[in-house]
Amino acid sequence: MPRIIFFTIHNTTRWWKYLGSQIDFAEVIVLSDLRRDGDWSLVDDFYRFMRSGDPAGAAVARFGEQGCAEIILRCRLLRSLERELALQMIGSMTQAIECAFDELDPNLVLTFTIDRYVMDVMARTALARGIDLLEMTTSIVPGEVMFMRRGRPVHLREPSDSEVDAAVSVLCKEDFAPTYVRRAKKFSVWRFWRLFGYFALRGAYFNVLRFLRRDPFNAHYMDALKRLKHKIRVGDVAVLSLLDKNWEARLADAPRERRVFLGLQLFPEASMDYWLESHDMLAHDDVVVRYCETLGEAGYLILVKDHPLQFGFRQRELIQRLSELPFVVLVPYEVPAGELIGHCAVSVTFTGTIGFQAALAGLCSVVTAPYYATGQYFVDVASFKEIGSLIDRLKQWRPPDDLAAARREIVRHLLTIGIEGDYFTWQGFDPESQTTRDAVESLARSLNAYLPRLLGHPKSSRTPR
Repeated sequence: MPRIIFFTIHNTTRWWKYLGSQIDFAEVIVLSDLRRDGDWSLVDDFYRFMRSGDPAGAAVARFGEQGCAEIILRCRLLRSLERELALQMIGSMTQAIECAFDELDPNLVLTFTIDRYVMDVMARTALARGIDLLEMTTSIVPGEVMFMRRGRPVHLREPSDSEVDAAVSVLCKEDFAPTYVRRAKKFSVWRFWRLFGYFALRGAYFNVLRFLRRDPFNAHYMDALKRLKHKIRVGDVAVLSLLDKNWEARLADAPRERRVFLGLQLFPEASMDYWLESHDMLAHDDVVVRYCETLGEAGYLILVKDHPLQFGFRQRELIQRLSELPFVVLVPYEVPAGELIGHCAVSVTFTGTIGFQAALAGLCSVVTAPYYATGQYFVDVASFKEIGSLIDRLKQWRPPDDLAAARREIVRHLLTIGIEGDYFTWQGFDPESQTTRDAVESLARSLNAYLPRLLGHPKSSRTPR
């Protein structure tokens, strides 16, 4: 019988174990990097390697200097640490994963989207052994999940015409928003300080907890520390004062065809750190400013709006730089993305859902290799250098002659990578509750139907990012 590893993260183990119990074609082992969690924990082996030998040397031996530098660059935790400690953690975790793979001998690994170095080195180790590692995440289509390999979608099926029609009707509603975008309505200074206080206390709590649990270098605990570069800071409250409450008055500065909606994404975040291939596109703030300068100097008006879940975490340096550009309008958090799409002819994002919604609305959607992009309906900017030629590409772009047909093609592509299942059933999952068990059943059915098809996936020749 095949053996599959489900790699869990904090507060999701009961969900993964229940899913594993519903798999009928393979033996499932739940692997964890938390102590006394799952069926197999990496913790003891990790610290054994941290204490003995040369873990930093082991990291370089496995991945090379360049590979280690990339692992550090892409992990929001490691890039805030001293390089030697980061290398020691990479080497120790890699060896612990190798021990687990030696013992468990999996045919497949399934986990959430890669968003930290532990999953990154697990994917690289799996690749070296010819083991497929799949990331599971939610789809834009409500009630569906997707499988990916480092942000590249796995095509699983061909949807029916009726299914495409139904999805188009849902996704093209004026008030549509993905399920993972919470509809927060209050973005006040008071809410900023509440967030600041909460995360200050959370950071202090996890700082104590990592020592009480004898797990001081655990990525989950360390990522909560306030001293990390991406954490909420006192001075970032200034962001709120830089947003333009009278932004609508600026629309008269340019006709619709010269307006750009630049929707900021969560950062740092998996879809940026691990989905973007080009290293220079990881310099998020510099890329955003470069887009604005390029467009503004060509006569465009750029409406910049932040992601609602980034409230409190957007660092003031970026917003300050943008506020100094006369052709940039900083739109308040509470303005819906759909409203801005309606005001503009061009959309710019990286991998965010706004790029998909903009294409459905017939805008010229500028993106960086997101999973949903297909055909001539998107302008793909793959590197920092390519931003310089963006204006010429915008001049060459033409809207689809038949928007309804274009929508069907874009949505059909999305449905080929989606399968039935509610990703968010891990939240509050209780294996003793019939209600929460029932909510997971559609996902379990999909895993039983589609994972067997992927067990024989050949080893990829593409170098991990």
